[in-house]
Amino acid sequence: MIAKRIDRLVEWTKWPAAFAAVATIPLTLVAIFWQLSKSLDSPVFLVMFVAGFGLLCFAARTSLGSSRWVKMLFGWLHDGTQAAVAMLMLHPVVGIRKERVPDSSRVRWLGKGNWIMLVSPYIVPLSTIILWLVSLLLFAALRSAVLGFGLGLHLAYVGFQWSSGTSELRRLGSKFCWMFLPAANLAIAGFVFAFAIDGFSGAWGFGYDCITMPWSAWEYVYNLVVGETVVEPKE
Repeated sequence: MIAKRIDRLVEWTKWPAAFAAVATIPLTLVAIFWQLSKSLDSPVFLVMFVAGFGLLCFAARTSLGSSRWVKMLFGWLHDGTQAAVAMLMLHPVVGIRKERVPDSSRVRWLGKGNWIMLVSPYIVPLSTIILWLVSLLLFAALRSAVLGFGLGLHLAYVGFQWSSGTSELRRLGSKFCWMFLPAANLAIAGFVFAFAIDGFSGAWGFGYDCITMPWSAWEYVYNLVVGETVVEPKE
């Protein structure tokens, strides 16, 4: 079965992905700082993004943040993301349980599954994507506010689920979660922020900066060292 082969292959990547995620944290932070400095050229998008994010933070501190409707929304986001990723990995979804079962996901699929399927609800910002699609009818500045709100909703969801100690996170293991989830969501936040400021061009630029930064740093240090050691010829 192809799905079993995919699972075996994916499981080999779990810990390399965790260590790689930790290694990318400095690169992501620098790339976010660069995007923040670029956003000062058009501060209206930055202000609207921060306003949308701040609105979510304020709502999370009120009684709305712990309401039954919010918990229901989080459940829909979780199940929808996991079901979509399961089908992409050729695991047909056969149902969704009404109640959680210890050490098992509410989403039921054929086959054992793999760590990407388990972690997908905590790294795929489905709420942000849905709100962005809805905001396409709005002005660009308002879309930035919607993206800020959507990113805040995704991070609030991750924090809520993590503090609740879901079955997927227990199966993934505490060490892996601490290594992978903060780094992955930091990168997600960077992409969403860059996209809110400069659209697809900004998101591409953020990814390009993260990938090419080590080479740029090495080239800078190399030129610095070589430049200092070159002896000028005497006349």
